[in-house]
Amino acid sequence: MTAVGPHVDRPPRAPGAHPLLGHLKPLLIDPLGLLAVLPHLGDVVELRFGRTPTYVVCSPEAAQHVLRNSDRAFDKGGTFYENVRSMVGDGMATCPLARHKRLRRLAQPAFRSDRMTGYAHTIHAQVDAVISSWRPGQSLDVLPEMRALAARTTFATMFSRRELDAPEIAGLRQAVTAFVEHQTIPRMVAPSLNRLPTARNHRYRESEARLLRFLDGEIAAYRADGTDHGDLMSMFTTSLDSDRLTDAEVRDTVVTVLLGGITTTAVSHAWALHQLSLDPALDAAVAAEAQAAAPLDDSAADAVDRLPLTRGVVAEVLRHRVASWIFPRVAVTDTTIGSRRIPAGAQVLLSPYVLHHRPDLFATPDNFDPHRWDGRDPHRTKGWLPFGAGESKCIGYELAFIELTLSLAHIVRTWRLLPSPAAVRPRPRLHLEPHGLTLRLAERAPH
Repeated sequence: MTAVGPHVDRPPRAPGAHPLLGHLKPLLIDPLGLLAVLPHLGDVVELRFGRTPTYVVCSPEAAQHVLRNSDRAFDKGGTFYENVRSMVGDGMATCPLARHKRLRRLAQPAFRSDRMTGYAHTIHAQVDAVISSWRPGQSLDVLPEMRALAARTTFATMFSRRELDAPEIAGLRQAVTAFVEHQTIPRMVAPSLNRLPTARNHRYRESEARLLRFLDGEIAAYRADGTDHGDLMSMFTTSLDSDRLTDAEVRDTVVTVLLGGITTTAVSHAWALHQLSLDPALDAAVAAEAQAAAPLDDSAADAVDRLPLTRGVVAEVLRHRVASWIFPRVAVTDTTIGSRRIPAGAQVLLSPYVLHHRPDLFATPDNFDPHRWDGRDPHRTKGWLPFGAGESKCIGYELAFIELTLSLAHIVRTWRLLPSPAAVRPRPRLHLEPHGLTLRLAERAPH
């Protein structure tokens, strides 16, 4: 338990609260605008939703304190996580920290650096299969297209022994994509919405049931086979010691990886292509780098090292338009964050978006500038938290960064994507999505 000493104060409250609804209206109308003003008020700022206090963390030091949770004062709990577990299971993204350490230890071998090259080759093949079907002049609805691509690459790295274009797997990928698109903040806050007799809910339940039946069958098949196919599922279903993931834990872990891999990767890819479409000079430079570095068939780490500008674009996308823009924790005891008192049971919101747009951490934060990462390791940069931090940091962060970098290079060395005819704006749903993004394809001339 964290001792609460005599020299602590309540966090300041953000202005504009309604007497009954608190800050609910501004959160629904303009959540990014609401968050933007909070760092000017303090490192921890109170919001009100009805009578429930919620505290938003606005400094990197405070965020690290909560995420690293050295005193176990904060956990993944409360109504939000309970509701999310009812929809996506009790995997590493949702389980309490008491269970997380064991799950992470048993799943970690699947994400060792020495396995990344095999995954990268698999990803390359799937990206090539998708972009080879594109045609000059074609208009892409970018986010759904990137979801389909991410579903394909995630399935390939998870189940390499399966033929992705087989009717069963192709249909399953579509079902998983529909399952992903169903995950919204209102449905996770109020899962009773999923029980309404609507056509969308019926499709969701069918997609969920189909996915779980498939996973149960795959777990049994991988257990019986015992062969390392070089994919994630092989590692999840085997163990080097007497302890191993149970079938239920494997299923929840796979759902976590599938949903995380598809949602965040697709959104980040879409934002990257949007940014390149707006800046012809940057687009040409990234394409020239990718063409000069091809073929990227050596080790994953070496391939990424040969793409410093592309890597900078990815790091900047993960800063400027971070997909996981906000997520909660709950105080499990009376505690403090810095000099601010946090009562037990209070909800604490962490927003990478807030940190990524602090001008004292990132100069001209509203500008998209991949060169801010020249010679700089984003993973060691204060305040850059697209994958979280501490024990609950995304287990697949290295794979995600490699996939985004190599896939982007593979796309832009072949295709130029011309700007969207309509205004594109960020839409804060469960992830920070680009709304209204369509791009037109043009063939890339070789350099």
